[in-house]
Amino acid sequence: MSARLITGLIKVLLGGLLTAGPPLVSVARGDETSSINARREALREWSSLANGRTDFEISDPALVPRMLALAAEQSGCKYRDDIEKLPVRFMKVAGHRLALMFCRLSVTGSHRAFDLSDVSRPKPMEFPYVALNGFGTTDTPGFITWREEAGLFQAETGSDLCPSPHLRHVYRLDVTSRESFVVVRVEVSAPACGAGQEWTTIWEAKPWPAPADPR
Repeated sequence: MSARLITGLIKVLLGGLLTAGPPLVSVARGDETSSINARREALREWSSLANGRTDFEISDPALVPRMLALAAEQSGCKYRDDIEKLPVRFMKVAGHRLALMFCRLSVTGSHRAFDLSDVSRPKPMEFPYVALNGFGTTDTPGFITWREEAGLFQAETGSDLCPSPHLRHVYRLDVTSRESFVVVRVEVSAPACGAGQEWTTIWEAKPWPAPADPR
């Protein structure tokens, strides 16, 4: 290959790179602009919905924030059929914004929690739970209730059969490094029907011995 031909090829390649440069920059800037616009739109939508409230519920699927609805659908959460009876609850715990959403799972269902620290990017949250000879994690911990006076969440699972035993995990929200649920107690109830079950603690977290630091 002659030196002239090589020089010509180099010029063509360099010319192509220089020509391709601006569109790549434009695409990057376009993506950044789209992201900023999406976040602004999500913030406007949230501000209109919350209207200054930090703890409230909605029972109309049309009012679910668009990005939360998308996150729910992507995680397989079927919430529309039950939202009228089991509303989506928004709350602020220890300065952190959360959403609790009931999701239908075949004939049963479970609440799911979403981290709304960034309303434009809701994140599904995991819960620790008892497993065979240890602990695992799940995003469907059961029916969740919030005990505001104690600062604790309770997640209950069980069968629709009556009588049947139930399992209850008690959690607190840990915000030392990032939002996460920490299990503090696990309880079981003997087979019973309706309310009034007697709960027995089968596991409870103990203070870490000094100078141990789990972090």
